[in-house]
Amino acid sequence: MKQETIVKNLIRDDISSSPPFTVSELPHKAKLDQNESPFDLPDDVKVILLKKLREYQWNRYPQPSLYANVKKTFAKAIGFPPDNLILTIGCDQLIQGIYLICGGHDRNALVFEPTYPMFSHAARFNQTDVTRIQLAAEEIPTKDHINRSEHNIIFIVAPNNPNGAFPEEGVIETALSKNSLIFVDESYVDFSKRTWSHHLKEHPNLFIARSASKSCMAGLRLGFGIGHPDIINAMETTFTAPYHLSCLQLVIAKHFDLILPHLKNHADTIISERERVANQFKEMEIPFIPSQGNFILFKVKNPPGIFQRLSESGVRIRSLHTIPGLSDYVRVTIGKKEENNLFLEELRTLPYK
Repeated sequence: MKQETIVKNLIRDDISSSPPFTVSELPHKAKLDQNESPFDLPDDVKVILLKKLREYQWNRYPQPSLYANVKKTFAKAIGFPPDNLILTIGCDQLIQGIYLICGGHDRNALVFEPTYPMFSHAARFNQTDVTRIQLAAEEIPTKDHINRSEHNIIFIVAPNNPNGAFPEEGVIETALSKNSLIFVDESYVDFSKRTWSHHLKEHPNLFIARSASKSCMAGLRLGFGIGHPDIINAMETTFTAPYHLSCLQLVIAKHFDLILPHLKNHADTIISERERVANQFKEMEIPFIPSQGNFILFKVKNPPGIFQRLSESGVRIRSLHTIPGLSDYVRVTIGKKEENNLFLEELRTLPYK
């Protein structure tokens, strides 16, 4: 038997048939395609953090006591009890963790699309059935959507990606009344200034996922979840905490108080730029969806052509024309002022309407 056949027989069919996740790596002058922050941490903060990192033995595993102490420090910085907190490798690990402890064979998750593809991607590997409700580009989940059927897990993104819309308060209240784990992705919370975390005390079935990637540190992959202690304990057991995090991630979390002021300043700058770009869209008569994220979803004529022409001019945005419900749209991440200006200048030269 050929080696390729042997290996193919070892791997589950639903895994081997899944295409790998890829992103564009075209040369660019303005990178506005992955909802990252355009602002890095200042060098003086990096120097402090690297000095702290040098104090650890890189040949040793982080010990449980270190993880516990870091959680306490991080929890104080963000204003939540440490027993309600888990630190992870980005928000993706939180999605995987919820599927591990609440999903699986004969269990079902509800996902509103279009949205972050990891919700469905992780379900496939965990063999959790997914009910997908297809929404139009400008739509948000409603109470009626929530009430249609019962699910073990309900995913809600607030504000949502890719349209940047924030569901109404009644949606989360309806969801929390269900016998379901309500996973609220608040990765973009810094740009909306709105949160559903005030529901945590009264609703043990609420789990909130956040990430430091969008506001400041995509390259360091630090996420955190907030939920009932029993959910936190189950997830930490699944991840064999603290060994799922590196010393670098623990140093970042331990000294998050040094990072928070920059994170908030960056978010405020991006919000201001987002509104400026939105006003430019109005002047250019470009249909767009008002956003509470660090991006704007907008409608153009011939999205693949606009994407290609902008790419050729060094402006990378996100092409969405292959995603159901988004065939007429593209998405731009809000960057620095000069990046946004370049994007707008190049867009004005194209037949976008």
